[in-house]
Amino acid sequence: MNRRKRIFDLVVNPLILKYLTQGDEVSMAKDIPIKYLPYFKEVFAHKNAKPVRYRYRGSSTSTYKRDPSFIHMNKADRFTLYDR
Repeated sequence: MNRRKRIFDLVVNPLILKYLTQGDEVSMAKDIPIKYLPYFKEVFAHKNAKPVRYRYRGSSTSTYKRDPSFIHMNKADRFTLYDR
C-alpha cells in the first residue's frame, strides 16, 4: 500500500467523518485541527483527488489582530474544507 493511501485510511478519512458538517452547510468538514493540514494537502494534491478549498479559522490573539473574514494560515488553529 502506498503512502498516500495509508495516510488517507489512517488519518484523513477518520477526521473527515469526525468533523463532517451536517444539514445545509456548504462545507464538507469544519474545525479540523491545523496540525492535520499537511496530511490533507498530501492526499488531496493527487491528480485524481477531489479538488478542495481550504479556509483557515482561528481567533485573534494579543499579538495578532485578525480581520473578521480572514486569518493567515500560520496564525490559524483549525481549518475547513470546501468543494472547489
